[in-house]
Amino acid sequence: MGSTRSVIDHMDTSQLPGRGIKPILSLRKHYRISALIWLVVVLAGLPVAWIKGQSYYAAESVFQVAPNYMKTLSTDKEVELQSNSQYREFVNHLSSTVKRYDVLQRALKKLRDGNVNVQPKALSERKYIEQLQKQIMVRAVPDTYMVRIALEGAKRETLSEIVNAVTTSFLETTKSEQIFGSIERLEMLQANAEKLEGEIVALEGQRVQLSELLGLTTFGDNAINPYDSMLFQAREKFTAASIERAHAEATLQAFLKQRETPTSLGRSLMEMRLQDNGLQALRNEVVKRSEELERNTTGLEDKHPAKRPALAEYESINTRLKAKEADFDQAAYANVNTRLVASVGQTQQVEAEIKLRLKEIEGQSTEYARNFQKAMRLTSDIRKREQEQKEVRDRLNYLQNESSAIGFVRLVTPALPAEMPMGVGKTKLLLIVFLLATVLAVAAAVALDLVDRRIYTVNEAEKLMGIPAAGWQLEGVDRPSQLYAKEQTRRFASTLIRNKTRSAKNVFSFTSVKTVGAATTVILDTAAVLKQLGNRVLVVDANSFLPSSAFNAGVFGLSDLLAGGTGVDSILQTIRHQEVDLAGVGFGTQVGAGVQRLDLLKQAVNSWAQQYDFVLIDLPPVLLSADAELLIDALGQVFMVLEAQSVSKGEVTRAKRVLEKLDPEAVGLFVNNVPMFQGAGYMRELMVETLTKEKFSDFMSLSGLRLQVELLRAQWLQKRMKSQPPP
Repeated sequence: MGSTRSVIDHMDTSQLPGRGIKPILSLRKHYRISALIWLVVVLAGLPVAWIKGQSYYAAESVFQVAPNYMKTLSTDKEVELQSNSQYREFVNHLSSTVKRYDVLQRALKKLRDGNVNVQPKALSERKYIEQLQKQIMVRAVPDTYMVRIALEGAKRETLSEIVNAVTTSFLETTKSEQIFGSIERLEMLQANAEKLEGEIVALEGQRVQLSELLGLTTFGDNAINPYDSMLFQAREKFTAASIERAHAEATLQAFLKQRETPTSLGRSLMEMRLQDNGLQALRNEVVKRSEELERNTTGLEDKHPAKRPALAEYESINTRLKAKEADFDQAAYANVNTRLVASVGQTQQVEAEIKLRLKEIEGQSTEYARNFQKAMRLTSDIRKREQEQKEVRDRLNYLQNESSAIGFVRLVTPALPAEMPMGVGKTKLLLIVFLLATVLAVAAAVALDLVDRRIYTVNEAEKLMGIPAAGWQLEGVDRPSQLYAKEQTRRFASTLIRNKTRSAKNVFSFTSVKTVGAATTVILDTAAVLKQLGNRVLVVDANSFLPSSAFNAGVFGLSDLLAGGTGVDSILQTIRHQEVDLAGVGFGTQVGAGVQRLDLLKQAVNSWAQQYDFVLIDLPPVLLSADAELLIDALGQVFMVLEAQSVSKGEVTRAKRVLEKLDPEAVGLFVNNVPMFQGAGYMRELMVETLTKEKFSDFMSLSGLRLQVELLRAQWLQKRMKSQPPP
């Protein structure tokens, strides 16, 4: 069988609450562990809060560390930090300099010179400086160029004076240790500046002479040789004139060869002739007269005296029309020819003049370009020397003013006198401890639920088994749940009755995963309900692993029957459960022998099935006893009873694989001891309405919290009344 199948009717589990992982439910379930964790954290945090909650005073100053030396050249590699790592190393170096022994010693000397004595009498100067080295904090402010110098203490007097004295001593030390120039470097730079000045004057004189020849006054980077643009324009115009001349000559040759104007000149000669108004009027008169003569001569014989003159007139007017058209064509041809010849001459003259001008410009451009390039080179040399001169002057200014420059470090904010105490305080720390204890307690409870691999709900059991539950039973923790459990037993009994009606089988076996399945209790409760409904019920204990104590152990039972020591009728006994007498068969006296003679078992079961309406058989745990597999294979259909809160998901999966291997006729699922998760689902409301036969909103007139408060108040009043003496 590929997967566990169920042919047994199942109950509706849609009203069951989902398990979920909710902090409230986890706390209710693991309240002891949560309370212990809360208490341990609070006890451990109380001394920490008491010690760390002491208030203190603080004073701090801020100085800035520039990434490069202020007022220096950008190309001065001696005083420029080339990378971010170098800058961080430099900041760390300065931070260590603040707490240097000589810096602190000079700071104490400044304080003594100002009549401020901060050194304790019990400490020498060296020990006090070593103490200050530990107390002074130097921290870089993230994402800025600033660094903090801070000092904390229980007394606010003299804190700001100490910090300011240390800061001043540090700034003076840093400034005195900066790089300075020398006199030799100044003299060398001045001589270099004078040399550059002389070279610039000589180059500018040469450029002035060239500017007079070229007629230009500006030789910038974007300056363009004017002859280049003139030569380019002349060549462009010469090319355009050549193209225009070739086009005119080609047009003339095509006209002479074809005796017709090309399409680029507009109308053709024929269009001119057809569109001429005079010729068109003459043509219309000729056509009109010709039509009239044709009508007159139609039907006349050749010898008729009127026909010959009419034909002569017809010939005359057509000849005159052709002559007019020929004269127009000749005149138009001559006119167009004259125009084309004039156009060719014009383009040839223009081309010749442009060519002559181009030769003149080309002859002058060579010498002009040579002088222009020389002037541009002079300009470039002048600018290079001016740039060098500027750098030299900047270097001179830097070396002359370096002694008074700010350098890398400057003061941003001096330390102000401490006024207000600082620190979290005992109250806030205690609140933080309580909050942390609460969070850890809740987290521990939730974590215990997350790592718990046991099943808790019917939905989990159904997903693991792959079949719907035929029945389920709540955990009987109180009277309401016990009363509701009876309703659930009746529902399961109804399920067995329906299955008997549909399948005509009345033998049902029950097995559990382990010994905690409580299959015997489910069988006895169901048998009692079936008996109350008027059915004949037989309960058989076939649990060879752990026989039930509900049967008489000293009489013959199923094991004796299978061993051949007694008959079927002699092993019946009567047991009492829930005030109901039930017919039963105990396991018998052959406890250690296990299940034997399966053929006798089948005969006995067939006999009981005919005598009783229902035969309920209790089997051994399927994971602990091999007899369970033998009995399931022999009986054919079985109910798997899963004990919620006890059986793990892995055990359920292994039990499912055993059933898949056995492949019984029918498999049913019953989930027992299901916890009532308050606050999830609507099972609580359904139980209240089932037991009270009223609406939940009418019955629960108070909220859950208000109800708990009223219950505590009633208990307190009851105890108080008992403690008071009677009047």
